[in-house]
Amino acid sequence: MKKIVALLLSIMMLALAAAPALADEPYEVSIQFVGLFEENRNIANVEAALNEITLEKIGCTVDIVPVFIGNLPSTTSLGVAGDEKLDIVVAGLTSPLDTMVKDELLLPLDELLAEYGQDAAKATEHVDAAQRINGVTYAISGYSYAALAAGFVYNKTMAEQYGIDMHDFMTMDDLTKVGETLKEHGVYLTTVGSSDQCYYKFFNGGDYFGNSAMGGILDPAHSTTVQNVYATEEMRDFWKTMKLWTDSGYMPADQLTDTTTVQEYFMQQHIFGTASSFDPGQISSWLNPNFEVGVVQLTDAVISTGSVDEFMLGIASNCRNPEKAMQLINLIYADPEVNNLLQYGVEGTDYLPVEGSDKVITFTGSQNEDHNSYYAPFVRYGTKMNCKVTAPLTEQYYEDLQAFEDSAAVSLSLGYTFDNDGFGAEAGAIAAVMAEKLPMLNAGMVSDVDAAADEFVKALEQAGINDAVKANQEQLDAFLANK
Repeated sequence: MKKIVALLLSIMMLALAAAPALADEPYEVSIQFVGLFEENRNIANVEAALNEITLEKIGCTVDIVPVFIGNLPSTTSLGVAGDEKLDIVVAGLTSPLDTMVKDELLLPLDELLAEYGQDAAKATEHVDAAQRINGVTYAISGYSYAALAAGFVYNKTMAEQYGIDMHDFMTMDDLTKVGETLKEHGVYLTTVGSSDQCYYKFFNGGDYFGNSAMGGILDPAHSTTVQNVYATEEMRDFWKTMKLWTDSGYMPADQLTDTTTVQEYFMQQHIFGTASSFDPGQISSWLNPNFEVGVVQLTDAVISTGSVDEFMLGIASNCRNPEKAMQLINLIYADPEVNNLLQYGVEGTDYLPVEGSDKVITFTGSQNEDHNSYYAPFVRYGTKMNCKVTAPLTEQYYEDLQAFEDSAAVSLSLGYTFDNDGFGAEAGAIAAVMAEKLPMLNAGMVSDVDAAADEFVKALEQAGINDAVKANQEQLDAFLANK
């Protein structure tokens, strides 16, 4: 009997001795990794390289979780609702920050930032207002260098071939003249497809509030007056230019029904270029092996809530270890090696260094030329100053980026978001009007722009846009009064 008791005591002691070891197992922080259709065959090796750093510096491991961009909203919302393991989640990219906060998908971060996130907070301090909802920080921007302008990406090889002068701050009239030249060679200037977005902003910038732009400010660096932007003369002139381009054959006549994307048209060289946001690194998103790409800046740079919130990292409200999640977010901003591993993968496998530089990389010649080894087209980690750049960008990029940021005006409404509670019915009605009428105006597929614009604005007013604009102005005035 004594032997049995002694054996049981020994087993209990062994179990107690083992318990702390189990409790000390490092926490695995999951982080969403948004993509399109990439296979991302090298994720395990990227995780292994990350873990060598994170285990030593913050005592955790990393689980990179691929998410198809189309499934991102449901993946996060259903994951929180079902109490699935979620830690670091993406905000802003497909779901507005304020919507995710209302849906209680994100934890407030201020206390966590103060204790564990000082580097992340410092890197984003000048855009901090846009990371807050009702004064509380809920996510950290991947665009701490947030200045953006309107721009135009174009086929530089074609421009040189046809003697086309592309330069910064081109006007719509300048682009019309480019269309005239291209028509002689059987190439379209551009296409807008069947877009029911406020396409004006891609050529002219501006701040737009609420779903379907339920109010906006065309010159946010100098004005805080919210308008129905679709009723402005600037918008009407833009639509008249779109009609001119289509009637003149500078845009495809079948763009409302053709399912070919703008990107596909550009890569196939059926169009010369497309409107796009502009910053010093934008060209790297449009690289093509068949021709050289160029990009020009169309408007002055502005730092706005929209540019800050385009991609953000937050912590899921059901996260089991928010402290470790915040420590990893902070390390992404503090440690260039962590930043670049998450952004580009493993050097030598997922990319190659460009000779003569430890900051410029290329996918050409690597196992990742097909972008299926490890590829992050929709994610922006840490600060750009810590992140390598893709050729044909050079190390000059970093100076250009800082100069561009320093030149930017700050939107007078930075940090403001429209609370559309109570406007659900109007938002649905406005969206329906836009889906029906805006594509034809954007594509220049109307017989009379003035008549079509009048009809569109009247339908928007009947749907309630004036009430939304009024509420926007009242909320913005209150926001500014409390800044």
